[in-house]
Amino acid sequence: MKKNEMLERIKKTREYLDYIEEHYMNVQKAWKELQQKCKEMRFIYDDFVFHGIDEDVQVHDISKLCENEFVQYRLKFFPTDSEKTDEATIESLFGSAWEYHQQLNSHHWQNWTKTATDIGNPYLWEICCVHMVIDWMAMGYKFNDSAQKYYEKNKDKIEIPEYAVKFIYEIFNRIK
Repeated sequence: MKKNEMLERIKKTREYLDYIEEHYMNVQKAWKELQQKCKEMRFIYDDFVFHGIDEDVQVHDISKLCENEFVQYRLKFFPTDSEKTDEATIESLFGSAWEYHQQLNSHHWQNWTKTATDIGNPYLWEICCVHMVIDWMAMGYKFNDSAQKYYEKNKDKIEIPEYAVKFIYEIFNRIK
């Protein structure tokens, strides 16, 4: 690897770390906003549910720093010029990292819709669903969008139960 390639890789890694940090801070901001705007909802006043969400939010996306995700995500979203040439490899690596990320992070609907009702905790789906909306809100801060707009643009691909759809719209109506 040449000096310029090394420096570009360092720069892209730093940019990706900055992106992770910004998203993490936006997740914290979104959680604070939900606490204010949804204070009459059970997930705020029920200590068990509130603390479940709070604990999840505190470690939001920490898996993006692990060996199964970090380089793969950086290659996908922050590649160097020389790395861009091998798109098939990047897509394959990212696909595996994305699967790993979903399995580890219950705020993704692909995770909680499969597991939240099987674990014996009747509130787990609610914890995961609120965290999912928080994640969408955080992305909305970055991309000048809203959680509701994100959902409505992607609802044909998002497979969540009808009770969860009603629940997230209750949140959407409060955060407008």
